[in-house]
Amino acid sequence: MGDAPGLTDKPVRPWAIRAGSFLVPVAHAAGQNVVTVLGLRYLTDNLGMAAGAAGLIFAGVKIYDGFLDPAVGAWSDNALTRWGRRLPFLMAGGIAMPLGLAMLFGIPDFGSILATQIFVTLALALHASGFTLLTIPGFAMVIESSADPHERTRLMAWRTYGNAVGTLLGSTLPAWMLARTGADRAGHLAMALTVGAVVLIATSLAVRLLSTAPRTVAAPDAPRGVDLGRQARLAWANRPFRILALAHVLLLFGTAIGSAALAYFSRHVLKVGDGLLGTYFMASTVALVVSMPAWVRLSRSVGKKPCYIAAMGLFAASHLSWMWAVPGEGQVAIITRALVSGLAGGGMILCAYAMLSDAVRWDYVQSGQRREGAFAGFTTLFDKLSSAAALAAMGAFLSAMGYVPSAAAGAVQGEGAILAIRLCVSAIPAAAMGAAILAVLRYDLDPVKLAAAEAAMMPHAETVR
Repeated sequence: MGDAPGLTDKPVRPWAIRAGSFLVPVAHAAGQNVVTVLGLRYLTDNLGMAAGAAGLIFAGVKIYDGFLDPAVGAWSDNALTRWGRRLPFLMAGGIAMPLGLAMLFGIPDFGSILATQIFVTLALALHASGFTLLTIPGFAMVIESSADPHERTRLMAWRTYGNAVGTLLGSTLPAWMLARTGADRAGHLAMALTVGAVVLIATSLAVRLLSTAPRTVAAPDAPRGVDLGRQARLAWANRPFRILALAHVLLLFGTAIGSAALAYFSRHVLKVGDGLLGTYFMASTVALVVSMPAWVRLSRSVGKKPCYIAAMGLFAASHLSWMWAVPGEGQVAIITRALVSGLAGGGMILCAYAMLSDAVRWDYVQSGQRREGAFAGFTTLFDKLSSAAALAAMGAFLSAMGYVPSAAAGAVQGEGAILAIRLCVSAIPAAAMGAAILAVLRYDLDPVKLAAAEAAMMPHAETVR
């Protein structure tokens, strides 16, 4: 399955690599989605923080973590351990993320808003660092596991399945738990401990399964150490990667603000409980998983780029329709939106990461150097910066429009705050998708071009460990 046999004491097992590629995103998506969907609302509606201050905390942590990403990518590229370059980072992330969740949703009552803000910042920083340690090596391992672009697409499909299951466990399960136990602080802590256990177990299994994956090593003359300036120039020089990174930032801005706004929208606009919010995410995830084989086949027949554009357009339409939703909206209409959103999400995730893997592979066939970790680091850097911008913008927008925080989740919101919530869940995500589509239209790395470059470098063997 790899470019050459791995020098491990066990035979390479393709099924184990696919299962491991599935479990890594189960872990990080579960841990991330619970914070993305419920974190901001928890700070404003349970801890009584102003929406603007809460958004700034999220943004600050995301920016810190974003600049950690290229460093982790470089460290994992150059690491030399008995377990290979990536696995120790995965395990560290699988431990850090649950600890961050427990700290965030189990925060003590300090009696001081400043102390609370400091503790929340530390908890989010630990959680975000764990996310980075899981995502960057996990993405890099997929790229280096095979020289076959179709196999990498297949592995990306497994990652997408894993992301879907992780999303289900990080959004639907917490919402259902809160609906059952109550959305107070004790209920949030029980929910966080449950999701944290999922993260730890999934990571441990993934590390074991990926122990036989082919392990490439850096070329002897490859630069050592962490040089963020060099890595930035490297990423910028790769035109396909540069275009996709811009689209990725816009896409993730739209999805992050849309997901966070849904928790507010269901409570303050639709006037429904968290149980229906959980059902929405469950239906969306089921649609994502069920649609994945069709997206894989479609991407092979018509191309990844057209599928990516179509998926983003579908997502934009589904979210824009929330603009006209009203209290008492029927469950059929809500679930229909969820199904369309999930269908679109499957195509967006698959095509985005499959095309990014091609762009990173393009760097290797052009340079002959193994720099998957550096590119994975910049991919997640863009993820974090876009999420930071989304949450900061949403928090500031809610505050400016008069959103009222409450420690008991019972504040009545005015017309300005309701309008802000409505725009955050509908028009803003749709506009972000439209801008991302315009960026993707400039992408020109097709399979023929990549295959020709692959053929030109065939005489040069890859170094695998």
